[in-house]
Amino acid sequence: MSLNPGDLLLCAGTLAATPLVDRIAPTAAAGFQGLSVFTTDVASAAAAGVSLAELRSRIEAAGLAIGEVDPLANWFPSANHSEGLLAATEDEVFAIAEGLGARSVTAVVFPVTPPSQDELIDSFAKLCDRAAEHDLQVHLEFIPFTPVRTIADATVIVGAVDRPNGGIMLDVWHLIRSGGSASEVEAVAERVLGVQLDDAPHRSEENLVEETMHRRLLPGEGDADVAGVIRALREGGSSAPLGVEVFSDVLAALEPGEAAELAYRAARACVEKSG
Repeated sequence: MSLNPGDLLLCAGTLAATPLVDRIAPTAAAGFQGLSVFTTDVASAAAAGVSLAELRSRIEAAGLAIGEVDPLANWFPSANHSEGLLAATEDEVFAIAEGLGARSVTAVVFPVTPPSQDELIDSFAKLCDRAAEHDLQVHLEFIPFTPVRTIADATVIVGAVDRPNGGIMLDVWHLIRSGGSASEVEAVAERVLGVQLDDAPHRSEENLVEETMHRRLLPGEGDADVAGVIRALREGGSSAPLGVEVFSDVLAALEPGEAAELAYRAARACVEKSG
């Protein structure tokens, strides 16, 4: 199954505490057309005896498609992560993506030692070329507390690489917390291959990592002008589906079905507001 520009998908972070097999039905019931998965979701499912083939069968039977497999951190020489969410190798991420019929993978930059821009450009070019062999897109995610901090930082790397399957992952929380704007999004929208909708108050917390992992807001509940970002993406020519990624202790305390429904309604309202 494929995802279209107008489709909504539920990102793994919104129901991070719910096992992947238990997210499928609530995601479909809420109205989403797809979902994304963490590499650790698949590992946990395998430990419970659910294979990639079985996961794909269940997801497709629910009428859903897989957007991105998230994250791929070990894609440049100075990364070398070996534990937790960042530990998956490139081969492992590609195998998951192929096994689930995913559209793309998300590349993140959490270095063990700071990489040079030349290293990131060279490595991202090679990553895109290898991903193309698997018929996958790759989007580079900018995150305000990493070396690729802003949408401008990501644009420099993606523009230098200039691969048709290589682009930017736009997370609205990261956009507002890095000082970005809808006008910046529109200017580079054709290079935005992945989108994660969420929101935040204008004033940031002192600890951005704690804020982003526990207190994001649903789209439209903060000050990020999510509808304006969606409008900028479409007017600028992005063809990405719209994911909803809201790491929130408030949502995590709800039943998965209720959380998924709230996420869908919030995202749909922002899409409608965007015109």
